[in-house]
Order: sequence, then structure tokens, then C-alpha cells
Amino acid sequence: MRAGSASADITPSVPLNVVGQGHVRNGEYTHDPLTVNAAAFAYEDRRVALVSCDLVLIDDKYTREIQRKCEEACGIPAASVLIGCTHTHTAPAASDILVGDVSPEFIDLLTRSIVYVVGRALNDLEEVDLYAGNGWLEQMGFNRRGYRKDGSAEMYHGCWNEDFSGLEGPRDGQVGVIFARRKNGDLKFIIPSFASHATTLELGCFYSADLVGAVRNHLHKVLGEDVDVIYLNGAAGDISPTNLESRELANWWRDEEGWARSGLYLGSEIVKVITSTPTPMPEPTLRLAQSVLKIPMREYGDIFPKDISDIKEARENWAKLMAKLSPLDVHISVVRLGKAAICTTSGEIYSAIGLAIKKGSPADVTLISEITDGNVGYVPTPDAFAHGGYSAFPATSSMLAEDAAEIITKTAITLLGKAFS
Repeated sequence: MRAGSASADITPSVPLNVVGQGHVRNGEYTHDPLTVNAAAFAYEDRRVALVSCDLVLIDDKYTREIQRKCEEACGIPAASVLIGCTHTHTAPAASDILVGDVSPEFIDLLTRSIVYVVGRALNDLEEVDLYAGNGWLEQMGFNRRGYRKDGSAEMYHGCWNEDFSGLEGPRDGQVGVIFARRKNGDLKFIIPSFASHATTLELGCFYSADLVGAVRNHLHKVLGEDVDVIYLNGAAGDISPTNLESRELANWWRDEEGWARSGLYLGSEIVKVITSTPTPMPEPTLRLAQSVLKIPMREYGDIFPKDISDIKEARENWAKLMAKLSPLDVHISVVRLGKAAICTTSGEIYSAIGLAIKKGSPADVTLISEITDGNVGYVPTPDAFAHGGYSAFPATSSMLAEDAAEIITKTAITLLGKAFS
């Protein structure tokens, strides 16, 4: 097995809209750098590149164009370049559906930077030993959908509300880590995956990789600045740093103190996995299994608008959107690296989906990477649709049919089986 890695800074030098909230904000200064980071793998005649971008998401049209340019410039098949996002909410827009303008100059910078890091990672290929292991966090990464006593659910409806009656879904505290060492034993790069929105600083008017920037800072401090960190956002569609079950600790992982604390907490667990995994994986196998699903949009359904005129207009607009967009392309990929696997999806999947994929995986260690190779919005569990609330409510951020979670889960497990057959 040969592997290489590279990184590049994509922090804008001018104020641009930063996205991830329902109002316009500008990046007035740099809190910590925005980067793109890549790992490339080669075995026999196969090559795969994995890219992690400090952005909330990248639309399909930009993703396909960037992949095409990687193929042109680097000679790697476009479909073998997997481009994911860390989901920070304090970075410029690479999507037309978010509140905030897309800067053509930034898209050009992003495109050139991804092509650059993919090319550098491929040029950096060398014989390595690959390792994989799992850690666990008891905190930081909580289900963010709280039940009301009437059975409905809403994002951030916590115990400070009199009608709070528990959490809708599970969390996933597993920290998956794949890392590479050069033949002399030096650490080359790290690929960690954890399920949580990277939103400790989500309301900021600055540029920041947020949680991921804090984790990266800690890893560089402990392991060396030259170690590349290709961070993957796990199944975190309904997971955030806010603890809905504790008034006192609700915001323990938020704001400046929470940002630093989360970097130390998650970063230390990643270091623990690395230092407690002394033996490389014995099989250097590299395989890539992929599928592009055609999943229709769901009907608007029963909602509770302010008045009857609202529901008429909303349903008419939704029907127009369906005619234009449905069905949506949902990209799913599995990269097998020895006895470990990375499973990617273009959906922002709920935690229960990631847990089901891991349970059905034949790999010893399975990393999840959501919002990869485009964006199709939230993928809630079937139960969540009945409970309503943001991310389950029909919107441009949540469009897929109600059986999408089942289809994606089954497809991912099938691809995992194919990669390990």
C-alpha cells in the first residue's frame, strides 16, 4: 500500500458571507484557518483520493466540476476523488440553497486548492503501514431533537422547557481513526471520524473550522505540524454539541471555552487511539465500491401552517420544486483500506443511520463521512417525519422520500459487503 497526503489554506483574504444560519453574516476576520486536506491511496492499479474541506457543504454542480478538473490535472478518475465537508457554519458558501451569496472568486480558490492537494497527495505516494482503531467519548455530540409531551419533536427543545420529555434518537460516541506511518515509523497522516455538528462557534462573524480547527490544533501540537489531518464528519444530521438533558452543561462544548475544551477532549481521544494501536493492519487491500441512487423527493404531506393560505402556497411551490429536481442523485461510496472501511454519503444522515451501517459492516473499523460528493440535505429516520420539526420538516434542506434512510442504509451495507467479498 502506498499513501500520500497534502493540505492547503482556503481562508479568504476579504470579507465574504459565511453560511449555516438563517441570516446573513460576514467573515470579518480569521479566528482559525479554513483548509482543504487530502489523503491519496494506491494499491496495484487502483488509486483513490479522499478530500476534507472546512465548509458547511458543497453543491453537486461544484463537486462534479472539481472532480472533473482533478481527473484532467491529476489523471485519477473523477469518481475516485471523494470530496467531503467538515460542516463548519463559519465558512463561505459553496451552495446556492443557503442564506448567503456564493463568491465566484472563492469557488475558483476552492477548485484550484482541491486540485492542488489531490495532485500533491498523489505525488507524495510512498510505502506506508496503515493502522485503524476506535475510541469513545461519553460527551460532546448529543442528539439535538427533543420530544414535547404531545409527541412532536424540535431541534434544541431541551429540559429547560416544561414539556420536554426526552430525546428522539441516539448518539454515537465512537471515534474512528485510520492513520498512516512511514516505514521509518513517523506518523504521516490521520483520518478521524466523529458524529457531531462542528458548531461550537456557529454564530460567529469570522472564518473558522470550528470544532475541527480546535481538534486539528491539538493534534498538531501533540503529534507535529507536518501531520496532515483529514477530518470526516460522521452521521451527525441530528447531533450537536448541545446537551438537551442538562441545564448546567447544555453549552459546555460551545463558545470560546467550549471550542478549546472540545479540541482537547476529542483530540486527546484521537491521540489515545493512535498511541494504543501498535500493530498495523496486515492486509494492504484497497477497494472502491460505489453507487448513485435515484431517490425521489417526498410529498409535502400534512403540516401545521399559520393559516390555510400558507399550506396552499407551500404545496404549490413544493410541487414546482419536485418537477424541477426529483429524483435526486444520492452518492454512496465505500473505500476499503485493509480491514478498515470509510463509508461516504452525500446525505446529512441521522445518527441512527450511521449506527446501522456500522452494525452491518464487515470491517473491523468503519468510519462514516456524511455530506460527501455533493449534498442532498438531511436524511431523517422514518419515525422523525411523524414528529416534525427542523430537518424532518419539508424544506430545501430536507427533501428526500421517507424511505431514503432505509435505502441508503441497505445500499451502504451492500457496498461494504462487496468491498470485503
